[in-house]
Amino acid sequence: MKKILLLTCLLLSSKSYALELAKYPIELSSREGVNVVIAPTTDKKQALIKITGINHEIDGITFLTDFKPHGSNNAYKYTYDGTERGLVSVGDSYGCCSYTLYIPDTRDGMYLSKKEQSDPVIVADLKVQYEQQLKQGTQAKLATFNRQKHLNYQQQKVAEANTDINKQCGLAIKTNVKWTAIDDKTLQQYAVGAFCAQVAEQMAYMCKNDQTFKTQFAQFNNIECEFGNTLKLRQNNKILTFKTAPKAPNQGKFIEAYLLNL
Repeated sequence: MKKILLLTCLLLSSKSYALELAKYPIELSSREGVNVVIAPTTDKKQALIKITGINHEIDGITFLTDFKPHGSNNAYKYTYDGTERGLVSVGDSYGCCSYTLYIPDTRDGMYLSKKEQSDPVIVADLKVQYEQQLKQGTQAKLATFNRQKHLNYQQQKVAEANTDINKQCGLAIKTNVKWTAIDDKTLQQYAVGAFCAQVAEQMAYMCKNDQTFKTQFAQFNNIECEFGNTLKLRQNNKILTFKTAPKAPNQGKFIEAYLLNL
């Protein structure tokens, strides 16, 4: 982890070398009281951005962003939690421009209005803040993939499925996942918990609609879930072994058909 943070910090430092910023910043605000300051570089390819007024760990942090295409618009992009993402999108509206803020872990964007006049003093202050935070490794830490956060979220999905099968079937059938076998790339790309919870969810659904399945499912006490390239579901004594292939279609139907033929 320390090596990753160091490499990320070095990369961010190299990108900020000889950063030439335009004289005037872009000051934006929302009706919710969120304030955004953008200090573009003179070539308009990058910008320093600071957001305040949000209940999130990026509040008050100054990021060096790259101005890139983003769907049909452009956006100031940065790396957060191991993934490059748009922070503020810029759309052509009534000439120029409309701004939308995207806070991590939220779905909807927040519309921002632009102040008519901006203070050039902000640019120098923003650069100083950025360099101070950069030395502290603040941006590098936020840029690194937060495995534990993702694990907690996905493990909660599995726990919810365990609770549901207990509620609907009256059975303590536990779904187990060997989380150490799930690498960061898989955890970033796929909803591991949701995939692995499918068998328990299907069993709970079947019990809810027909309590006779409770007797049939009582023979099991565990569901073992693995990630692989082929979709499989097999019975081994009191254990159901489920190998889920993320790209395999109709997994719910596959699971239902297997359970109906036990």
